[in-house]
Amino acid sequence: GELSGVELEVRQDLGLHWDRLGGFAVGANATFIDSEVQLTPGEIGGFDSIGTPITSRKMVQAPEHLYNLFLTYDAEETGTQLGLFYTVQGDTLVTGAGISDGNFVPSVFATEYDTLNFSVTQALGGPWKLKFQAKNLTNPLIQEVYRSDYTEGDTVHTSYSKGIDYTLAISASFQF
Repeated sequence: GELSGVELEVRQDLGLHWDRLGGFAVGANATFIDSEVQLTPGEIGGFDSIGTPITSRKMVQAPEHLYNLFLTYDAEETGTQLGLFYTVQGDTLVTGAGISDGNFVPSVFATEYDTLNFSVTQALGGPWKLKFQAKNLTNPLIQEVYRSDYTEGDTVHTSYSKGIDYTLAISASFQF
């Protein structure tokens, strides 16, 4: 297989531009991915035998693109850190096309979806920290669809929401 892509990223400490924004930082990145896997001669022959001349496919779990935006705040004097992180994941191959009982089975793709995560960390003194996280606040509908150049349109394979995940943790860090 072959995987190539481009990632663009920018980060900025807002306090450099205006003192009142000290501790705030923003950033964004975009990743664009191109992937291809060459099928084995046996796979190619199987597809040819049912009239679907497929010789390659995308790489599994390599999304077409990823977009990330973030806003963080770090108050060093109080030991408080806040973060808000937004991500968009593009269409991603889950399973390549196949043949079942002599019939063509299209590839399965997870369609584009977004997530929003929030975190607060508070230093408690010494090595101790308290952390709260809320993940997947957009709670998007995640769909996996059958998709192929040899079928018309997408057909829903599965559809679900992951739900919102809350975490509260106390941690300590010790150096030996």
